[in-house]
Amino acid sequence: MSKKVKIMLVLCAILSLGFITTSMVSYFVARDSLTHQISTDTLPLIGDNIYSEIQQDLLKPILISSLMANDSFLQDWVINGEGDESKVTNYLRNIQTKYGTVTSFFISNRSFKYYHTSGFFKKISPDANVDQWYFLAKKAPGTHQINIDYDQYANNTLTVFINYKLIDSNNNFLGITGVGLALNKVLNLIESYQNKYQRDVFFLDQKGKATLHSSSFSGNIDLNHSLADGSTIKDKLLTQKSATIEFWQGDKKILLNSRYIEEFDWYLVIRQNSQSIDNDLFDSLMLNLLISLIVTVVVLALAWLTLSNYQSKLEEMATTDKLTGLNNRQMFDPILEQRFHSAARQGSSLSLAILDIDKFKSINDLYGHPFGDKVLQEAAQLLKGAIRKSDVLCRWGGEEFVILFPDTNADQALEIVLKIQQLFSEHQFSHQQQHFNIQWSAGVANNTAKDQPADLILRADQALLKAKNNGRNQVIVS
Repeated sequence: MSKKVKIMLVLCAILSLGFITTSMVSYFVARDSLTHQISTDTLPLIGDNIYSEIQQDLLKPILISSLMANDSFLQDWVINGEGDESKVTNYLRNIQTKYGTVTSFFISNRSFKYYHTSGFFKKISPDANVDQWYFLAKKAPGTHQINIDYDQYANNTLTVFINYKLIDSNNNFLGITGVGLALNKVLNLIESYQNKYQRDVFFLDQKGKATLHSSSFSGNIDLNHSLADGSTIKDKLLTQKSATIEFWQGDKKILLNSRYIEEFDWYLVIRQNSQSIDNDLFDSLMLNLLISLIVTVVVLALAWLTLSNYQSKLEEMATTDKLTGLNNRQMFDPILEQRFHSAARQGSSLSLAILDIDKFKSINDLYGHPFGDKVLQEAAQLLKGAIRKSDVLCRWGGEEFVILFPDTNADQALEIVLKIQQLFSEHQFSHQQQHFNIQWSAGVANNTAKDQPADLILRADQALLKAKNNGRNQVIVS
């Protein structure tokens, strides 16, 4: 097992132990204050979330009803005498189909006719209890009213109706139009919150009857149950816009939170007993442990990256020539391999030059190896400044350097190497008031269709050897 892995395991153990200890202490401390927290924070928050989602679900049908009430077609059809009933029927059917509502309707204030997606449904009457909603909506302030009622057309299905007033340009009341929203969405919302939080979620009407609840609803509340202050649940629950109540029922403490939903004229109630508190605490503990796990993973990942970065620096040291800072031969080989095959695929030229300082041994012998190293360092910097950014420079070993020229033919490479020779012929190296130049012998080779990377190096090396044998200080192209 590597030291890197051992360090990570020790760090993981320390972090895990610390997080688990902290989470368990928090778990036991939270048990003492959770009841109050649930009563004042959690249950009201759930109620707010449900109410927000209900309002969000109502936005679309309200917008649809508004569009209907401001549609010139519907206004013109009424003003012109409600002639062809099929036109308004088709209009209502298109609204229902286009927006996916459970119903769409229009009631004329002149004829009291109730139009539905299937045509004329009935005439409403001010004497019929079932039609009183229309006359209440007509007198109500504002542009629209939301009410929950039984859809007479759809087998008396409980539906949320958006009743929008149809007003002409002269501010004359023409009737009421709108759409219906199935309560299935609200039921699904109740089911999801009850399953998610393990708390009873239901609605009560003004008389305290449970009007809407989940399939697993555990029963109505005894509204006459006496509380510690002498009042009853009904006194607190159905007379305030919002209320929080705590009471004992047998050996269980019951927590209630209610809020008045003006759109439905109902009370939204969230109920929880003490049995579920421990479950919530355990869920909270699991959440803390999950967060701790995530933090641990993040810390370990950062530690791993840090160690990897350190390792990369070590690898960089292994692939970089320590004396000159250039690529060493270990680094150059894979670069050559990649550039060579890339040039072969693209059909482009690739040239390589091997340069060797002439009579470098005499410099070491005359001035010592430390000065020889300085010459190599200075020569490396001059070479870096003489080549292009796309070229790759490497210290091949000793006093030999290799330059790789991408997208460069042999003539172009030769021109660059000759410029390098000229540069060094003009550059003075100094040692204790003594000045001298250094000269280069170089071999240049260009890739061919039959070449492999090793062939390119071999031909450049052979050209270098030929330049040495021919008297040095020259460049031979293979």
